[in-house]
Amino acid sequence: MIKSIKILFIFTLFSITNSISFAQQSDDAILRAMRDEINRNMNNLKLETLQKPYYIEYKLRLRQADRVVSNLGKTVESGSTKFAQLSVEVRIGDYKFDNTNFFDVGLSFFGSSDDEESFKNRKVQFELDYNALRRELWLATDAAYKQSSEIYTKKESSLKSRMRRDSTPDFMPVEAQKNYRKNEFPKFDFKYFENLANKLSEVFINYPDIFKSSVGIEYIPEDIYYVNSEGIEYIKTEYQTGIEIAAFTQADDGMPLNDFFTAYSQEPEKLPKLDSLINAAKDVASNLSKLRIAPFLEESYSGPVIFEDQAASEVLAQVFLPNLVAQRSQMSEGGVQQPNRFQTFQTKIGGRVLPEFLSVMAKPLAENFDNTQLIGNFEIDDNGLLTNEVLLIDNGYLKTLLSERIPTKRIKNSNAHKRGGAAMLSNMFINSSKEKQLTKDELKSKMISLCKDRELPFGLVVRKITNQNLMFTTLFRLAMGSLSIPRGEGAMSLVRTYKVYPDGSEELIRGSEVSSFAVASFKDIIHTGNKNYAYNYLSPSVISPFMSSGDQYVGVSIITPDLLFEDVEVKSSDEDFKKPPILSNPISEKK
Repeated sequence: MIKSIKILFIFTLFSITNSISFAQQSDDAILRAMRDEINRNMNNLKLETLQKPYYIEYKLRLRQADRVVSNLGKTVESGSTKFAQLSVEVRIGDYKFDNTNFFDVGLSFFGSSDDEESFKNRKVQFELDYNALRRELWLATDAAYKQSSEIYTKKESSLKSRMRRDSTPDFMPVEAQKNYRKNEFPKFDFKYFENLANKLSEVFINYPDIFKSSVGIEYIPEDIYYVNSEGIEYIKTEYQTGIEIAAFTQADDGMPLNDFFTAYSQEPEKLPKLDSLINAAKDVASNLSKLRIAPFLEESYSGPVIFEDQAASEVLAQVFLPNLVAQRSQMSEGGVQQPNRFQTFQTKIGGRVLPEFLSVMAKPLAENFDNTQLIGNFEIDDNGLLTNEVLLIDNGYLKTLLSERIPTKRIKNSNAHKRGGAAMLSNMFINSSKEKQLTKDELKSKMISLCKDRELPFGLVVRKITNQNLMFTTLFRLAMGSLSIPRGEGAMSLVRTYKVYPDGSEELIRGSEVSSFAVASFKDIIHTGNKNYAYNYLSPSVISPFMSSGDQYVGVSIITPDLLFEDVEVKSSDEDFKKPPILSNPISEKK
């Protein structure tokens, strides 16, 4: 959690003078422009045949992005950019029935078409003063009101020919509150991190059997200003730092192979130190070289599997945890549009979704776990509400879902988890009863025993799974389009998988993937490890940004023990591979 002092606002103008800000004008000038324009529009914005707005909100994000990318010891990208984005929401009707929760194919997902004024993530000049900001708010609000009016008319018309069974309100009112959390940005030593990226990428010069590699470091601090017509206001400072080490190669038979290391924190100084990162880069390079000559699964495997550390976190992140976010099915002119993913738990509150020895709690206020700074940490959600702990699963039974102010049939109130434009995960703690906890060696022995009972020649331990964000960005680019992407619900690409034989010996295998992994499979967890692992990652938004106009990725932290599943299906990729390069890597040739 960003350390700060709460400043109460009571009938006086708000200003902060002791922190570095992007804004050229004072914080008061920005908030005053937002308040004045909201008041003007709430009182005067109306078309002859349409209703006035009952709710307006403004959000201004002043953001900076510092980025360094290095390859084989040389900087290939380095720069710092500043930009400002303005988002406006206008609701017409009332809390029970308004223009939202309705999918209109004829209108742009992001708030306007190319020939109209934008009002979602609208790019505005960075150096805003009172007058410039009011002008931008005026234009954006006008566009938002016109579109909201059009959608409201279509929604109202669509329901006239139907018997409406779902009377869930479109929006939930909350009490007005003002929360201000603002502080100085941590220092980002650009030269230091540029040199760091070069030193890390230089490691791969000694591994000529690796075709491409990359080291990227990024730091993104931002100030966010928010005002709505209900009297809710906030200012908050957020920042996030990340380092990604990735490499790609091919086996002699053409199979594409990758490995990677990521570390994320809020503050730059909380990233791992140089020695640790050098070892991580060497580990990626060494393992990738071993994968090139490792065997692959000749036949599909079905049996017990242990997911350790990062792999345990990723299997939760990609299959299970996103279902803990409340989602609202949207209406359309053709009927009800069901969201296309992570809907399993929407109607299962009160039911058992995990073994009775497992519980899940969201702890958004947790700052650290052991020596890891948690990037799922936040104090004020996007609605301006103060957040707190939420017990989601208690001894296997689902108690509630993470939510915001848009209610669903089962979740009526917000638990202040709107992040990046919609309800989202935060710091997710998976807790296991002590009687089901085993050491790593004991977990392996238990798996071997299960394999013997089923007359299986070996079991599997998975220690790394490809992260989805990294797969579709850095790894896809490095692989030049030849990356093998698993297809199917719950399919995952396994980076580090080991056969475990009856004598306990291990053998690295390559190119394996989980062909399908259902949410119900998590009921088959039979034991966990006795130590928890903290994993930071950039999670794809559960509710698509095409629907929410929010962020595509949000920082999330998972704290979990190792997981032993009774039965998982694993196979090798059955795709055809591109032929590897004909000539060897030139850096392998002696000069």
